[in-house]
Amino acid sequence: MLHRHVGLAALLLCVLISPTSAQQRRTITGRVVEEGSGRLVWGAQLQVKGTNTGALTREDGTFAVNAPAGPVTLVVVMIGYKRVEIPVPAATNEVQISLATDVLNLSEIVVTGQATGVQRRNLANAVSKVNSSELAKAPTASLQESLMGKVVGAQIYSNSGAPGGGMRVRMRGLTSINGGASPLYVIDGVVVSDVAVPPGTNIVTRASGSGIAVASQETPVNRIADLNPYDIESVEVLKGAAASAIYGSKASNGVIIITTKRGRPGSTSYSIRQGFGTAQISYKHGARRFTTLADAVEQFGPLAEQHWAPNKFFDHEDELFSETPLRYESAITVSGGTDRTRYYASAGTKHEGGIAKNTFSDKQDVRLNLDQQIGDRMTARLNMEGVRSLSDRGLFNNDNTGTSLYYAVTKIPSFFDIRKQSDGSYLAPWFVASNPMQTAELFENREHVWRSIVSANLTYDFIRNDVHTLKLMSTSGADVFHQKNIVYSPPELFFEDDDGYPGTSGESFTQNVSLTVNTNLVHSFKPASGAYSATSSVGVQFESRELDVSRVVGRGLLGARNFDVASVQTTDAAWEKVRDLGFFLQEEVLAFDERLMLTAGLRGDRSSANGDPEKYYYYPKASASYRFPQVAAGRIGEVKLRAAFGQSGNQPLFEHKYTRLTTGIIAGAGGFTLPGDAGQPEIVPERQKEIEVGLDATFFDDRGTLEVTAYQKTISDLLLRRTLAPTSGFGTEFFNGGEMRVRGLEVGSTIAPLRGAFQWIARAGLSLNRPVITKLPVPAFLISAPTTGALRIEEGVAPTTLWGNDTIRGPQADIPQCTTTAPGAICVYPRKIGDTNPAYVASLSNEFSIGRFRVSILVDGQKGGMQSAGTWRHFDLGKNTVDYDEVLPNGSKAGADRVTWYRNVTSVYMQDISFLKLREWTVGCELSPSLMERLRLPGSSTRLSFSGRELYTWTNYRGGDPEYNTFSAGTASLQVNRELMAYPPSRSFWFHVDISF
Repeated sequence: MLHRHVGLAALLLCVLISPTSAQQRRTITGRVVEEGSGRLVWGAQLQVKGTNTGALTREDGTFAVNAPAGPVTLVVVMIGYKRVEIPVPAATNEVQISLATDVLNLSEIVVTGQATGVQRRNLANAVSKVNSSELAKAPTASLQESLMGKVVGAQIYSNSGAPGGGMRVRMRGLTSINGGASPLYVIDGVVVSDVAVPPGTNIVTRASGSGIAVASQETPVNRIADLNPYDIESVEVLKGAAASAIYGSKASNGVIIITTKRGRPGSTSYSIRQGFGTAQISYKHGARRFTTLADAVEQFGPLAEQHWAPNKFFDHEDELFSETPLRYESAITVSGGTDRTRYYASAGTKHEGGIAKNTFSDKQDVRLNLDQQIGDRMTARLNMEGVRSLSDRGLFNNDNTGTSLYYAVTKIPSFFDIRKQSDGSYLAPWFVASNPMQTAELFENREHVWRSIVSANLTYDFIRNDVHTLKLMSTSGADVFHQKNIVYSPPELFFEDDDGYPGTSGESFTQNVSLTVNTNLVHSFKPASGAYSATSSVGVQFESRELDVSRVVGRGLLGARNFDVASVQTTDAAWEKVRDLGFFLQEEVLAFDERLMLTAGLRGDRSSANGDPEKYYYYPKASASYRFPQVAAGRIGEVKLRAAFGQSGNQPLFEHKYTRLTTGIIAGAGGFTLPGDAGQPEIVPERQKEIEVGLDATFFDDRGTLEVTAYQKTISDLLLRRTLAPTSGFGTEFFNGGEMRVRGLEVGSTIAPLRGAFQWIARAGLSLNRPVITKLPVPAFLISAPTTGALRIEEGVAPTTLWGNDTIRGPQADIPQCTTTAPGAICVYPRKIGDTNPAYVASLSNEFSIGRFRVSILVDGQKGGMQSAGTWRHFDLGKNTVDYDEVLPNGSKAGADRVTWYRNVTSVYMQDISFLKLREWTVGCELSPSLMERLRLPGSSTRLSFSGRELYTWTNYRGGDPEYNTFSAGTASLQVNRELMAYPPSRSFWFHVDISF
């Protein structure tokens, strides 16, 4: 079936190709320089308008273009510069061209297909693009963190403040209830993994059940954090189905396309980057001061008398999280080449010390990108990256055994000394299972990763003339990583003998192999009349991804830390393999002097993740845009109207199709038991349909741009659960049903009010979305429990609606749960208490430059949203909150009053998470050549910079960082917003020296 589609499309492309008559030619030469500075511009692309003939500028800015004998127009395009059109009369064969800098990025090329792209000014979709200069302003733990506040329509949050990353990325709000939520990542044409494998600390904390690992409560690192942001040239974000339909059944959560840096023709250039930094805790909950012995004894029993003394106070948060660690990073890059051979190579190392004792993240990476022209028609590209990382994120987050660091802090009074004593021992608390200082010193949570991403691209020009080009473009690649996690809890830890098996040692081994093969045939047609141009493409893509995880844990260590000599051993394993095959067809037409753009495309996918692995699911797309130039001279330059439609899918997860069996002992023999959820062999992908309309405009002589986009997406065939009859042996099963609608608005603007010697560029963005369940084939249900906050899934209601318990006295006819309550008694009933979805998300960045100095500032935040402040709640439950003794008008203590009401009123600890953050700040200067000479500094240029991240947060939220959601791994779809004993937030400061040769 597939080969018929591909064969027909190839035949149509070949039919379009007609021979062209020979014509007289001439060579146009010249030089391209930067307007104002006169700097040579090399690597600029020149093209004879209306033809496929072109050339690139050389290292000295010169070029030579083979053009028709008559009058022509040269179109010059270069990233970072404005597009220009230069008329060249028939009698002129030499021209000088000046390019003005394009601070608004109007001329940048944006992806529209698997192997095609257009200039932003013609784009019919809202696509965000972040260039290397924006990514590298301040060091971050991961690429996702570098994108915070820079992509309109994306909500990017940290799961905790632990070194190494761990993020959630949501494009245009919700796309699923039970399905995956992570975007698809594509690097240089190869699909790569962003899986988040939990380390296995649940075996100690028992945060959820008795399993070794639970992803949703251990905040594992997303593996996209392995990438080096400094090697990235640009990141394009396809936020909705109207743009991401080209990736079919894996694109409902958005697509992030990453292009790495490449060499350009010219002399070999070198750059060295050296940075040093530190960090400090940015929020502390504080602790209660016990002013009387009576209070201490009342709360912690008679043993408190041995430790309490007047004015005795220990700041346990400061003792545990007061590290100001040394952080450093070093990198070297080499690039250059000739017209036929180009290269880019880099190597780097980074150490990120944590603010909690004995936590850190180390990373080393190398990259080599090669470009080789083979003959006149073939180009080959090779991309290779190797990464090694080692980290320890400590023991944090939810805990049901009293072992995690922050949980223990919430239960230990400020008069108890948790520090190491003079004899090297620690005091054992009697009111909680662990001493957090002892745990921080001895507990290990190590993660070691080796990763390689390799891809090769081959482009062959079958036909190349003024009217036609026909190219074969093939990309193959592999993403392979090995991850080893070691969790070691030595026997001497106070909590280790609580289960009768002192000492716990666990190891997890993960191997991921992702393969991509993508082949495209691209034909372009530009008739001599120049009335229009058309680009046709057809492609086939094969993907295979395999994830293999095995775990072993030993409890009751017998004199060694090896799990194989433990008295009790537990094993666990999971293996998943998915194979996908898809094809893609697309036609793009530019007409009316490139004012009108029309696009239509179709993606067909089949996957072994679906119930029927042989069935194809089809995802169409169509879009149109029209530009109105010079609408109002001097005020409004160009206005573009655009509209797009597209469909994409969200593949079922492993547990949606397959039933996971549980091993156990039955009648004294080994066997399998059935879990609560049954897989569904008829499962199909969720389907997203999106309509997008927008307006783009430039104004004030190209000093500003405005982009407004409104969209509506409808997600059908939702992955849901339904209750089964008890006789089935299962409690529930997954199935497809129901529908969700999301409407949203995105507004982005860039303004350059000042140019010249003093330059000012401001970028602002605002986005909002409103989801609602429009169809639900099962009764309304809750995710989680009302006692701590639950999401209610109900037809006609937003799935982000937060429900919790409340109280009322006496019978209430309108509250069914309370109709039988005796008069005067308190009835507990669930009700809506808020919404986890923010009203809107906004950002503002400003960049100022004067001469060799540059300052950039980024602030972003959100209005609304709600989250449970779990750490604050546990401070209250431990009777240790800083304001616990505050006397209320009713005469009770504030902390005790909150605990009393919390038992029946969930909203006590549910808080608004509106915030504004000073996210990023950088000050830099480039040293003058004369100063470099006086200081005898090497290189052609040296730049110094100071930067900081997460510097300050304005919020009324009481519970650490309002962005943290410690119950949500990076791939989870719908989770109740809950912060609970997360690694504390911190601010970081860096100093960098960049030297170029």
